[in-house]
Amino acid sequence: MSINSIDGNLLKKAIAQGALMLRNNKKTVDALNVFPVPDGDTGTNMSLTMDQAVNEISKLKKCDVKSVADAAAWGSLMGARGNSGVILSQLFRGFSQYIPAGKKTITVNEFAQAFKNGVDAAYRAVMRPVEGTMLTVAREAAEMMIAESRREKDIITVIQKGIDQAEKTLSKTPEMLKALRDAKVVDAGGKGLIFIMKGFYLALVQPESDISGIALESDSDKDKTLYRESAEDIKYTYCTELFITGRQIDLEAIKNKLSTLGDSLIVIGMDELIKIHIHSNHPGMVLEEALRWGELSKIKIDNMKLQHREIIQETEDEEEIEKTDMKDLSNNDESNIGIIAVAQGRGLCEIFKSLGADVIEGGQTMNPSTENILSAIEKAPYNNIIILPNNKNIILTAEQTKQLTKKNVIVLPTKTIPQGIAALLAFNPISSIEENEQNMNQSIKNVISGEVTYAVRDSKWNGTYIREGDILGIVDGKLTEINKSTEEVLMDIIGRMTEDKEDGIITIYYGADISETTMEAVAEKLKEKYETFDVEFYNGGQSLYYYIVSVE
Repeated sequence: MSINSIDGNLLKKAIAQGALMLRNNKKTVDALNVFPVPDGDTGTNMSLTMDQAVNEISKLKKCDVKSVADAAAWGSLMGARGNSGVILSQLFRGFSQYIPAGKKTITVNEFAQAFKNGVDAAYRAVMRPVEGTMLTVAREAAEMMIAESRREKDIITVIQKGIDQAEKTLSKTPEMLKALRDAKVVDAGGKGLIFIMKGFYLALVQPESDISGIALESDSDKDKTLYRESAEDIKYTYCTELFITGRQIDLEAIKNKLSTLGDSLIVIGMDELIKIHIHSNHPGMVLEEALRWGELSKIKIDNMKLQHREIIQETEDEEEIEKTDMKDLSNNDESNIGIIAVAQGRGLCEIFKSLGADVIEGGQTMNPSTENILSAIEKAPYNNIIILPNNKNIILTAEQTKQLTKKNVIVLPTKTIPQGIAALLAFNPISSIEENEQNMNQSIKNVISGEVTYAVRDSKWNGTYIREGDILGIVDGKLTEINKSTEEVLMDIIGRMTEDKEDGIITIYYGADISETTMEAVAEKLKEKYETFDVEFYNGGQSLYYYIVSVE
């Protein structure tokens, strides 16, 4: 059997099978973490990103190659989680950009070139690309497919060659990165990409396969609070959503026109693809205006008065109160600055809220998606937004939102909760956003962060064996302590964090598995040992991490 071209339906099946193959193997990918700590979420992030791409393509009625590629690009961009998810979304984005509008099928060479265009887009998206990662695996697979497509017209054969090359490259990633070599693992993102490619290959050799049950419920399906009106006395009846594909689309012109037709307006775009959401009594007029700018697709019009009246009313009443309060605080001054922080744990969320930030729940093992962050940005009644990711794996996702909103968004590179809190404490609401960015960045440099967690698998680090369940201490992202005692590891990392300081503040946020009595006893020991330091502790309520520590 050979295939010389791919049409929209086959591409749709291939993407869905790739998502299924990854979903079935995401735990294998998650386990390939350099440190054996409970944040090995590469497979989960990539799988959730793929699932949202599948959910987008499953809505398509028009299934030419370009429509499928665009839908997958949009879905993966909105669903992108973590660095691996962002890179994956850029692969799809570059792939779709290569395919001309209206293209119904692509040849083997066009497929290989589109994949290579995706690789180029992914490299551009990463500020400092590192070889020995998912990027390297994708690049060498693309180069092999392009070379093979010049002499082979069968797409199945070419993709198999690409998979073979990807696996060879993956096996060499420990030679390229010392961290992988020390941990005796291959790159997790590269492994995840290979599972996607294998699923793609499977769809080509089994084109009769049924994909109807592959799509999963995405976050955007689960959380409709951004788009709901109170069921009582709804002013605008119809929730209207659609996409516009065209050239030189003027987002501001569309916003200005549609703003007269309803409320809850969101207009966001990616290159030549724009998504519109609006509540209106005249959806036909919305469609007429949209038609001026290009071709319409994925049109969805819902009568909100018929949708779960009691549930929606309860939810929206709370949201309307919150929204009104936020508007009162901003005094409608568009120069004011809003702050969005990512945190996990009831106590930590409350701390960030008490300091004036809007909070997106997330962190280790539960990275928020591009769409989660973008929704928070669009809901905030400010034109200037500062985002505190508070996790190194969320920074790149947050950066993606800049191209999707007209608001001025600044992403501060906070990699830990202590850095985020320090940055927020340095925020001055009467200063300019430029001054705040400078001051908050400086505050990040002045804090030392520590974490106490546990090993999720057997491993080896710096010649020392780590057993599953061992307690691990991390200081500024570096694994420094291995022990059986949570308290001893905490004391050891605080010793490291204070060794060059004569005085300062030691702040501890204790997790859900630590009792207040235990924390009080530990604090007394610290006060006795560090007499020149102030010792503070708070109930963070975070899971997975027994203690999060800052020293300033």
